[in-house]
Amino acid sequence: MFKKLLLTTCFISTAMVGATQAQDLSRDDVKEIIKEYIQNNPEVILDSVEEHGRKQQRVDSQQQQEAIEKNIGWFEDNASLPIAGNKDGDVTIVEFFDYNCGYCKKAIGDILTILQEDKNVKFVFIETPILGQTSKTAAKWAMAAENQEAYLEYHTALMKHRGPLSELSLRSIAKKVGLDVDQMAKDAESEEVAQKINEKVEKTNQMGISGTPAFIINGKLYGGYIGLDRMRTAVKEARQG
Repeated sequence: MFKKLLLTTCFISTAMVGATQAQDLSRDDVKEIIKEYIQNNPEVILDSVEEHGRKQQRVDSQQQQEAIEKNIGWFEDNASLPIAGNKDGDVTIVEFFDYNCGYCKKAIGDILTILQEDKNVKFVFIETPILGQTSKTAAKWAMAAENQEAYLEYHTALMKHRGPLSELSLRSIAKKVGLDVDQMAKDAESEEVAQKINEKVEKTNQMGISGTPAFIINGKLYGGYIGLDRMRTAVKEARQG
């Protein structure tokens, strides 16, 4: 940003000096001319800053897309990750979420609707615990539920839960789902579960995904809560594309 402003200032300086080249201008004279010009034409600086921002955004988006293309196979074809729907579906939706994220909780209804009405979609769930220690603890318990082949049921119950996610509530939810609570507590603290979550977080960071929810639908990133209609459209576009 500073370099861009400096170049713009130098351009203005050159133009002003060229316009008054018949005179011998001191450094203070040039500074005063530049100051006056900027005061009378502030849009020059604003336009320069905005254009720089647009260019940087395009560069960042391109770099993120390249990172997604490099890593997406790990998410779409990893048999160790929890999935729902058709494992051989023609459209794969990867969701990045946090159990303390309000919009992630809102998205669970959309996901369940898609799973019910479209039997050719595969969902891959990626815990992204960025909202505190309870998010990480809940992610561990969800992974423990996967060991009992009840990931979606427990995941859905966590997303529909209102209130703090204490270990007591995690146990209570597991009991309601019909899981072996003591075994879950043991698995949740295992080195295997911790390693899986850390690996997910590392891969997520490599793709530049820092907020939840986020969705990758057949390799295309959709940041934030997109709603049911947009998700349906994205699935349709993925099949067409």
